[in-house]
Amino acid sequence: MTTQSDNGHPVKDGSASRGEDDATPVPVNRLAIFDIDGTLTATNQVDDDCYRQTVAEVLGVAPHAIDWTEAEHVTDSGILQWLWNAHGRPFPTGGEVAATRDGFVTRLTDALRDSPGQFKEVAGAGAALRHIERDGWRVAVATGGWGPSARLKLGAARLPVSDTVLACADDATPRVEIVRLARSRAERVHQCEFARVVALGDGAWDVKAAATLGLPFVGIGSGERADVLRRAGATVVLGDYTDLDVFTRALATAGVPRVDRMPSLAPSE
Repeated sequence: MTTQSDNGHPVKDGSASRGEDDATPVPVNRLAIFDIDGTLTATNQVDDDCYRQTVAEVLGVAPHAIDWTEAEHVTDSGILQWLWNAHGRPFPTGGEVAATRDGFVTRLTDALRDSPGQFKEVAGAGAALRHIERDGWRVAVATGGWGPSARLKLGAARLPVSDTVLACADDATPRVEIVRLARSRAERVHQCEFARVVALGDGAWDVKAAATLGLPFVGIGSGERADVLRRAGATVVLGDYTDLDVFTRALATAGVPRVDRMPSLAPSE
């Protein structure tokens, strides 16, 4: 059987039954694409600190001189390229990128050993992933971080996400391309075209990527971060995942953000 997607294109119906006592099928052609830092894991601060210290060491400058507020692509690879240029360096070589990435992961590993409390999940994230998968959603991850650091943080927070549906800054520099790749990998793994795809993130750049791709968006954040997401165009923002009913409704009802301008936000991925 085929159904129609949100844009009217026919899609494969991947429905599955809830059980013998419920004849209503569970549609499984819906996809939720999650960012990691600040969205699935509460690791923004430790990630920023370790990245800043590592890049400062490689460039031979003080950590306070590392500021990527104006970077075009707020991804580990994009920030690195921007900082090299900002500090009068030529485009980073493959060896410099690898050395920076390895040093960064070493710092994160040390931080995890010394202070594991900095690597917790965003409240309710693990339960939310399990809940929506039981409800027929598929999950993918699109992170602006490099792969090794992404896997470390997901593992530390005990959030099992298959590598087959993870896209990261090792795959592409622009966040739009990373999100697009996560979707295509999920479609290949699950052998269907998804009728509804929702992006989730905690940064203004996540809002912009969703708007560029025409994807509904759910922001994750509270306080000033929630305000930034709303100013960026997000219409649905949740503080965390502790209310599963609210989260499920958000996935079902969120719309595509309207991005008129990008608000300023302190460096954080």
